[in-house]
Amino acid sequence: MEDVHKQNIEYLSKLLRTKKIPGVLLCKDFSVSYFKSGGGTHLYLITDGKKKYLARVNFYPLKNGWGVKKQEYLILKKIESLKIAPKAYYLSTNNPLKQHFTIVDYVEGEPLGRFTDAQIVSVAKTLKKVHAITFKRPGDTFPPKDVLPYTCDMFTLYANGEDKQIEKYKDLPDIALVIEPFNRVKKSLGAYFNALHCFDGIKIFCLVHADLKKENMLAKGDKVALIDWECGGSDIPETDIGNFFADSKLTKAQQQLFLTTYYGRPVDAVHLERIYAVKKILDFFRIMSDYIFHKRKPWNAQKMRDEILRFEKTVPKA
Repeated sequence: MEDVHKQNIEYLSKLLRTKKIPGVLLCKDFSVSYFKSGGGTHLYLITDGKKKYLARVNFYPLKNGWGVKKQEYLILKKIESLKIAPKAYYLSTNNPLKQHFTIVDYVEGEPLGRFTDAQIVSVAKTLKKVHAITFKRPGDTFPPKDVLPYTCDMFTLYANGEDKQIEKYKDLPDIALVIEPFNRVKKSLGAYFNALHCFDGIKIFCLVHADLKKENMLAKGDKVALIDWECGGSDIPETDIGNFFADSKLTKAQQQLFLTTYYGRPVDAVHLERIYAVKKILDFFRIMSDYIFHKRKPWNAQKMRDEILRFEKTVPKA
C-alpha cells in the first residue's frame, strides 16, 4: 500500500508542477501527503501552508466503471454557488495512475457526533437548497438517465447488495444464530416496503446527496458542510431526509425541528410516510453495518440477533 501512495503522490506532485489548474493557486513550496482512505477512495492533502486541497483518487476497482468521480465533479460544479460543499477544480479519467480522481477544496470542520439544534437547522436549510434543483426524471447518474414511472428502490438497492447477503459471513463465530432471523425480517420488511403506495405517481424529482451519513458531514461551529457527493443523483427529497434520520439517530424532538425548518409548515402525511419508510429500511441494514461492515460494535452474534428480533416487532404488516 505504501508503494501505491508513493506512486500517487509523485504523480500528483508532477501534475501540479507542470499543469496549470484553474483556481488551484499554490506557491512553489507546496506539498502532497497521504491524508486517509475510505469508501474506495484514497485522499491526499495538497497544501502550501496557506491553501489546502484534496485529491480524491479511486482505489476500488469498480468505481472507475461506475463513473462516480465524474458524477461528483459535475454535481459540485452544479451546486458551487450554494457554498455548501467543496469546490471542484479538476477531474481526471485518463492518466498514468489508471484511476479516476478529482481535486477539490479541503473543507475545514469537525466530524459530527451528537447534533446540536443549530446544526440540525443548518442541515435542513442546506438540504432545502439542494432539493430546490429539480428534474423531470429520476436516476443514479448525473444528469439522470432513468425512465419513468418512478419506483423507490431503497429496499431492493440494499437487500440485493452483495455485501448484504448474511451467508457471506459464515466464518464469523456463531453466525448461524443470525442468519435465519436476519433473512426472515428482511423478507417481511421487503413485503411491507414494496406494498406501499406513498411512492406512486411522483413526477418531479430533485438533486439528492444519497449518502447522508455522519462521515459525510463536517461541522464548523453551527454550520454543516456536505462532502463526498459520489452517490448523488436525482430522486425524491424524502430519501435524503430518511437517510439523515436513520444515520444521525435524532430524537423525536430533533426530527420535528428538522421537519419544521425544512418544510416551514405542517408536513403532509404522505411525505412523512415516505421519510419513515426509508428510515425503516436503513435502520434495519444499519444493524448489519454496525456489527459487520463498519464494526461500530464488537462482533457478538447473540447481541446482533437480539437487535434483529427487537426490530422485527416494529415492522408494519404488509
